[in-house]
Amino acid sequence: GSGSGSGSSSGSASSSASASASASASSSGPAGAEITADATAGEGGYDYASNVDNHRLLVLDMCDMNELLGADTIDFAAVADIYNNGKNAEKSDGSFRTLAGFASAEGKKHSHIAYYGAPGSLDVFITSALEGTGMFAGEADGVRKQGVQKGMQNQALIAYVLHEINSALAKTADGNWAGAVHNWDEGWAFYHGAAAGCGPYGTADKRGGNFGTLGADGETALANEAVLSAMIAGRDALLSGDAAGAESAAALVTRAVVITYSQAVMRYAVKVEGDLEGGDMAKARIHQAEGLAFWRVIEPELGVLGMFGDTIATLNAEYDLANEPGSGPGADAVRTALYPVWGLLEIGRDDIGSLQ
Repeated sequence: GSGSGSGSSSGSASSSASASASASASSSGPAGAEITADATAGEGGYDYASNVDNHRLLVLDMCDMNELLGADTIDFAAVADIYNNGKNAEKSDGSFRTLAGFASAEGKKHSHIAYYGAPGSLDVFITSALEGTGMFAGEADGVRKQGVQKGMQNQALIAYVLHEINSALAKTADGNWAGAVHNWDEGWAFYHGAAAGCGPYGTADKRGGNFGTLGADGETALANEAVLSAMIAGRDALLSGDAAGAESAAALVTRAVVITYSQAVMRYAVKVEGDLEGGDMAKARIHQAEGLAFWRVIEPELGVLGMFGDTIATLNAEYDLANEPGSGPGADAVRTALYPVWGLLEIGRDDIGSLQ
């Protein structure tokens, strides 16, 4: 959250943002934006330059749904109610921002729609897991849970983050710098927000722990440190009217996301193998579904590039629920298949770490 631990980094972020804003205000060109008077208080080391009071609360819905999903007997209808109708992010008109509203929306600036060939593909995945239909037809509750939980916390929220970042970049082309800064702020609100542990930030910290890629505090993933640094740099670039700087920062966010979800898909391939060695097919199926849900965070982002066909084929052979656990290429092949992706994004072995 926004506790005292992040005070120093938050303070420096604030001063750099203020400097950027004042510099742009005094420059001869019109580019750039000011920090708004009603800007939301910073959190997690990032100082917002605009008001995202509502956006940052959406992750609290995920906290509530995670609690329901942790029950011995899962009430999927109660989870679906929060997903579809919202609970925490109430808007001024009394309506609620919802995860379903984003996941089912058309025309968003992320790759899921283009790659999977249908609007609302995020919602189709999540709803099929909630209902036990589609690719989750006939699956045990523990398998469905993974599709629901990781589909929401990771697929939907990361897509939301990337949508906001891409929206910010698009607005710079129109000279709408204030709008761009606001979209950029929303990106951090959906990545970290009011309860970082319930969103993508929390997942990254877990994977950093699994792979020995935590920062100096022993808690924060290096990937999260990279996202924070890039988000601050991008915000400052937008405040000062520097579109190229924001684009560079956006690329670094994507790089960090690929690190986290590469770690995730490798981990669950190893877990499936361990489960099968122990003769536990039910647990292997759960971990296969978990790997699938994590894989679909980055599959569309890679797929739209049109250059990673072999990687995608290998990962889908491993995780597609149409295949039995263990019938795919295996954990070593999954790791090797990711090498070309890391090469393109200049991700090194030290960035990925090794499974502890």
